[in-house]
Amino acid sequence: MDESRQRLKLHYTPGSMFARIIRVLIRELQIECREVEITNFPPAPEYFSINPLGQVPALETEDGIRFPTRLIIDYVMELDRTAPSDIAASVRRSGDFWQDDQTLAVLLAMGDALGAIKYQSWAGLVPGSENLIGYDPADRHMERVQRTLDWLESRATGAGFLPDCVSVQDIVLACFILWSEARGTIPWRGRSSLESIVATCSERPSFLATKPQPWP
Repeated sequence: MDESRQRLKLHYTPGSMFARIIRVLIRELQIECREVEITNFPPAPEYFSINPLGQVPALETEDGIRFPTRLIIDYVMELDRTAPSDIAASVRRSGDFWQDDQTLAVLLAMGDALGAIKYQSWAGLVPGSENLIGYDPADRHMERVQRTLDWLESRATGAGFLPDCVSVQDIVLACFILWSEARGTIPWRGRSSLESIVATCSERPSFLATKPQPWP
């Protein structure tokens, strides 16, 4: 066992869709990693010493603490693999397909928009004075999510975003959609390729082991 793997420590909250991405990946790739559950929400002020953004996930490694999510994905995917896996070897296909990086970047941005929608609603935030920008940010975020889902559908197949493997992009999409299903569903169905990806991922042991806690 690589000693660097034994020193990995992942900070997460059970309900975080971004942290779930990493928790799924370390299971799929059979990476030895200690998981530290943060029970306070939001994390206590001391957590800012780990991640100045106050967000999860954050991965402690032998040479520093990695965040945000994309940097952790890159780090995990570059670790030497000691067990067979049907997970893609990289976030992009061989041949320098920048479009695969773009798909992952767009997916992560969609997750930010989805989170903003839900947290604005849960916080009970409503306009309290004149709207100087002319639109409701939550409505704008939902339009972004819907347009992004259409764009993703046009680039995916029922077997996933990359051929002959389970890709990071597949995992990210499934984590986000399943989070919305558990936290107040959004209109995402009717896109057959995305539905197939989410259904397939949801039955994998890594997903079954990382289901978020029931929503009160």
